[in-house]
Amino acid sequence: MNYDSLGTRRLINGSGTITTLGGSLMPEPVLQAMSEAAGAFIDLHELGRKAGEYLARRIGVESAYISCGAASGMQLSAAACLTDRDSGKVAALPHTDGWKNEFVISLVDRHTYIHQGIEICGGKLVRVGTETEVTALDILDGLSQHTAAIVFFLGKQSAEQLAEVVAGANRMNVPVIVDAAAQVPPRSNLTEIVNTGASLVVFSGGKGIRGPQSSGLVLGKRQNVDAVRLNANPYSAIGRGMKVGKEEIMGLVAAVECFLEGSDDEDRERWNAQAETIVECVRSLPGIRAYVMAEGQDAAPDFAPRAYIDLDNEEACRQVIANMLSGEPPIAIRRAPRGILVDPMTLVPGEEQIVGNRLAEVLPEYL
Repeated sequence: MNYDSLGTRRLINGSGTITTLGGSLMPEPVLQAMSEAAGAFIDLHELGRKAGEYLARRIGVESAYISCGAASGMQLSAAACLTDRDSGKVAALPHTDGWKNEFVISLVDRHTYIHQGIEICGGKLVRVGTETEVTALDILDGLSQHTAAIVFFLGKQSAEQLAEVVAGANRMNVPVIVDAAAQVPPRSNLTEIVNTGASLVVFSGGKGIRGPQSSGLVLGKRQNVDAVRLNANPYSAIGRGMKVGKEEIMGLVAAVECFLEGSDDEDRERWNAQAETIVECVRSLPGIRAYVMAEGQDAAPDFAPRAYIDLDNEEACRQVIANMLSGEPPIAIRRAPRGILVDPMTLVPGEEQIVGNRLAEVLPEYL
């Protein structure tokens, strides 16, 4: 049985490690670890605990928990901040009347499911800032005697702002949960974000780490991570439905090993070369301005270099993206400010030439 049997087309993914395209591709050691895990029974409580202890040592943080994706990790982190390690409160969720149950969250975080996940646990949202901007003062001014935690979305909000928020929250003994789902690589983020003093930091296991898509990594302070675990599967708690199987646990452990053994510089070098190949395929087309967009440039806050094609025409961008996806093979690329982007982070070596050639065929129709 395979995708072809179901009539599902395989894609070339030049859009990045996004959930709707399957996250990332797992390296062979991860697939092997998952296959071996599937061949034996284990005590899931013990496996989850020992896997977390191993990852905490390997990464260099106080504590770790493997969740069922980053969104699950965020919801369980919210539950943990509501209950701490009180088993009575764990059993009482989502009924939180009379508790500290408010979560200060900025409006720049448009991930509706994160907001919903907190509310499902019994949290009450205190939204601050606007959809385009929030300051550390906005966040800290939202704190009250009813605050259970601050939720910080790293990416739309900066690391510098996080340090300021954590410092202010620590003065008031308020936990900070950081949504860092797509913030690796660089590998240093696994420790540096935790080292700001944040209570819980949540990463996707199936994006830059290249583990199972249905896995996430919650890192942070031992007390807070222990509370996450008590609210999660296989306990009879609010997170029971967010099951992490033995295969995903072992797969993520193997993925973290592979990830830590890799090199940020080598990753950047490979992705830059792939992006350059794509740019070279279209650079000579009349009316096209194409270049490699590197970290730190305008509209390029992320780690990986990308191939950028300037098309200051929204309808043309939409049609190029649709044409690429409807062709054979289907190629997913994405919209960017004033143009389109190809993200090499999810390209299999050799696919960059296919993408570049197709763009060279498609683009002249819309110039």
